[in-house]
Amino acid sequence: METSYFHADDAFVAASPRRCFALVRAIRRYAEWWRRVRCEPLGTEAVLEVGSRFRFSGGPVSWVIEVKDLRPHRRIDLEYAEGDMLGPVAWEFLPEGEGTRVRYVYRGVRPNSEYTRASFESGRSLRLHTEVMQSDAFLGLRRVLESGLDASGGDLFTTLLTQRAVRRFRPDPVPEAVLREILSAATRAPSARNAQPWVFVAVREPETRARIASLYGGLWDRAKQYTEASGADADIAERPGYGAMMQSVDHLARHLAEVPVLVIAGLDVRALGPLADPEGRIRSDAAAYASIYPAVQNLMLAARGLGLGTTLTTLALGAEDELRAIVGLPAHVHVPALIPLGYPKRPFQPSRRRPLAEVAFGERWGASLEDS
Repeated sequence: METSYFHADDAFVAASPRRCFALVRAIRRYAEWWRRVRCEPLGTEAVLEVGSRFRFSGGPVSWVIEVKDLRPHRRIDLEYAEGDMLGPVAWEFLPEGEGTRVRYVYRGVRPNSEYTRASFESGRSLRLHTEVMQSDAFLGLRRVLESGLDASGGDLFTTLLTQRAVRRFRPDPVPEAVLREILSAATRAPSARNAQPWVFVAVREPETRARIASLYGGLWDRAKQYTEASGADADIAERPGYGAMMQSVDHLARHLAEVPVLVIAGLDVRALGPLADPEGRIRSDAAAYASIYPAVQNLMLAARGLGLGTTLTTLALGAEDELRAIVGLPAHVHVPALIPLGYPKRPFQPSRRRPLAEVAFGERWGASLEDS
């Protein structure tokens, strides 16, 4: 009979059980904090649900995990269902003082390959598991949760209702797997004729970011001078928050080179068919840009769902040829947006917007939705 192994690793995290549970449940954020293993969700879920399956791999082994039970803020029961290991495991979240004792528990795990069998028998597997949990997984949880970063990562309406323009970023790098999740979500957007005319360039190299930032800064200085001289913002300048917003916009322009990722969203006119003429000139701006901005919004919402911030900027369109040259985009790719991407300096909060009654009507302009 195959030997079953029981084992537990734990660490103290200075965050509530609710926040610990939320982050562990946010399956598509694992690459942000657990970097020595690869986690691949096998469904479309953004958070763990009963029945969710995902594949873990690390070194020469891989295994498929299924969620068996969720006990909010206390425990997540899992099953190694396929692959090099089999058997029940669990995350536990135990209140302790001003924080949480987070435990990962083997509850009778069995090796299911010659490699894992030998590794378990020698004791190497459990030693390595403890080392990885302490130096990677638990350390990553603490890095995210104790720094005040957002711990959510899946609820659509949480994402929508807390979405805002982020212009001040932490220097933390964006993990490759997280960036891929965000860009993959962007490609799921609708487009005219299902042309999917988008391309994205994610710029992380410091020298290239500095060149883009220098270009952007010059454009911002000219735009700022024009706005002040012409009174272009006179209609909104007296609104509460205008001054703080403009300080934030200015801060972004001065510190754009420090943003971890600059995503250039491109529109490939060759994919537009009749929406562009043979020389590549766009015939229908509405249809063409309606085929790229939904992808940009998908990107921004996916980033928010994974705890990252963005803002949509179009200032770089004033020097599109120069920007295109910096990153090597061909002439047939227009640049409708530049999106700074990174972890925000302050936590997300519910966004404040005009009351629904002022902007949404039933049947006719000015008629209340309730009355209709």
